[in-house]
Amino acid sequence: MAALYGVLPGAAHAAPPTTIGSLVTVAGAPSNQLYGYGLVVGLPGTGDQTTEVPYTQQSILNMLRNMGITLKSVSFMQPNDVASVMVTAEVPPFTAAGQHVDVIVSAVGNAASLAGGVLLPTPLRGGNGQVFAQAQGPLLVSGFAVSANGNSQSTNIPTVGSLPGGAMMSVAIPASFVQNGMTQLMLNEPGYQAAQQIGDVIDRAYGPVATPISPGEVDVQNTGPQSVGFVAGLLSLRLTPPDQAPTIVVDAQSGTIVMNAGVELGPAVVSHGNLTVSIQTQNAVSQPAPFSQGTTQAVQNSVVSARQGRASIIYLPRRATLAEVAQALDAIGATPADLVAIVQALKLAGAISGVVKVI
Repeated sequence: MAALYGVLPGAAHAAPPTTIGSLVTVAGAPSNQLYGYGLVVGLPGTGDQTTEVPYTQQSILNMLRNMGITLKSVSFMQPNDVASVMVTAEVPPFTAAGQHVDVIVSAVGNAASLAGGVLLPTPLRGGNGQVFAQAQGPLLVSGFAVSANGNSQSTNIPTVGSLPGGAMMSVAIPASFVQNGMTQLMLNEPGYQAAQQIGDVIDRAYGPVATPISPGEVDVQNTGPQSVGFVAGLLSLRLTPPDQAPTIVVDAQSGTIVMNAGVELGPAVVSHGNLTVSIQTQNAVSQPAPFSQGTTQAVQNSVVSARQGRASIIYLPRRATLAEVAQALDAIGATPADLVAIVQALKLAGAISGVVKVI
């Protein structure tokens, strides 16, 4: 059986030391998502088929109308070098007006490829509908698609491109890391022990200024006028976070299973078998007898067979280390899909510790 997983070398179960800044996000200063609808032009015949994508044709008409060009009829307009796209961007906190951000451009019609295209000026809006930035420029596309005489070939995703620094902020998105003299630290992974530990580390450095409000929030009272320096100092404080909870991540699509060092296996019995159903169809021709005035008929003969493999019953003793758990599961000899089901069944039976997350 092919290897389904491996034991990655690393430290013991204890988490390595880190900084508070890597465990929290400062409230009031999150990243923001912007989006917009635009047109990509200059494509080498790989754009939208406007007869099938009417909104691309309408967008071209609206653009020309805004430029003072009025067309009486649009039935003749069938360009294949234009594509409708959605433009998205994630703006880091405290990005000021005039600064540039990266954008992603994705086709929304039936364009075959965006390679070689140029994005026309596209306003980017926030969730409230306000325009915060404008994007434009030539696209970078890593994939390509070619076709001829009904045959086609593509590599990667040619209908998605990027514009590094392609959007310029026109309005700064409001952000603040101090509210009413208080800095709120939001834990990336909420936990009672982690929140209390962060509060204790801050109190030892700055005095009694931190208050764990909940497993996901620690409020810190600013102690001086230098707010930026104060927040920078407390985010750089080092601590050893609590041990991670035993976790098993299962990718049901590929059959990949990843476990951390806290996973343990209790005694269990696993019975594993399989059922194979085969259907074979053989095409034959039935010829009529001579001078019978019959017709030749095509005949399909189908043969259905089923075979059930012998179940394998395996006893799994208690295992305490990650390497032992991997060896015990590998001894089952299951396929990746079967192993995913076995791990989930072991969890339901209470024989394997840890939280199972299916992605």
